Amino acid sequence: MKILLLFFYLTALGQQPDSLDKQVNALHDSIISIDTHNDFAMKYAFPEEKTTVKKGQVSFELMKKGRLDAAFFAAYQAQGPRTEEDHIRAKERADSMLTGLQRYAAENAALGGIALSASEIKALKAQGKAALIMSIENAYCLGNELRLVAHYYNMGVRMIGLTHNGNNELADAATDSITEHGGLSGFGCRVIQEMNRLGIIVDVSHASRLACLLAVRISETPVMASHSGVYNLKSIPRNLTDEEMTAIASRGGLIQISIGRYFLSTQPKSEVGLDHLIEHINYVVALVGIDHVGIGSDFDGGGGVNGCEDMGKMKAITRALLLEGYSRDEIRKLWGDNVLRVMEEVGKYAESFQQF
Repeated sequence: MKILLLFFYLTALGQQPDSLDKQVNALHDSIISIDTHNDFAMKYAFPEEKTTVKKGQVSFELMKKGRLDAAFFAAYQAQGPRTEEDHIRAKERADSMLTGLQRYAAENAALGGIALSASEIKALKAQGKAALIMSIENAYCLGNELRLVAHYYNMGVRMIGLTHNGNNELADAATDSITEHGGLSGFGCRVIQEMNRLGIIVDVSHASRLACLLAVRISETPVMASHSGVYNLKSIPRNLTDEEMTAIASRGGLIQISIGRYFLSTQPKSEVGLDHLIEHINYVVALVGIDHVGIGSDFDGGGGVNGCEDMGKMKAITRALLLEGYSRDEIRKLWGDNVLRVMEEVGKYAESFQQF
């Protein structure tokens, strides 16, 4: 309703939609927009694998069309058995996806490149190029070897999700029916400390509620829920409670809202659109403030709603935010400044461990 009222108000002032589009484009010229989760890597590294999840929602070309400046590309692994052999296979799979992302960036260097820091994201924006930040969804690939955290940092990974849809050696998962570790295992605590030391963001999306709260407490740097939603608006295990969001924000962290019906609404997929996304954003802003919210699409992994079906439509979110009454500074924070701040804080903490 608020969006419709503002639309009619702008129209009455002669502010036609094409003029609003100009505002959107001008705003994107001056901000850095960041999406904190997509699953492009799996299709690119393993094109022969069958899936029922819609693909083709992510590319440097689509990022340019949608005015999206940067995105975290995740090396995803479904949780499997936790034998030594299966952990080796998980590592090989993660390595293949990350190598694939490196190859994609190299083959499309005219359009984008890999960014290892906030400053490199800004530099690529200045060159008119998209920034690809590598992440891992599910620390299954670590097995029980702490040394692999450094291995992935050296490959260029700057965020690691603790779990996926099943408990692993680090933590309990939100969707697992068994509480195995009481949230985090001792190994999981050591992994978080090592991520802090190296400069890797701790991602708590998919982690159990207790694992999330413990990770916030243990981590010396802000944590991120890279692609989640609000539990009080859709009560599924993957969405965050007020307690979790308040805890994340209290330590400077981020709640990144996913662009997908699964997270946003119980209505049929055909009826879920940007209004539902804005509803979740509004809730987080009202609860913890504009400094702790952003967008994590989950494109190529189940994301997409009416009006924002792929990365080529991302600026439609900016339009909806303007119509909702968000200021330019608020949109700047939500789209990218919040993420850049967390990246800078994580990097600065890691620098304190360097020997001179």
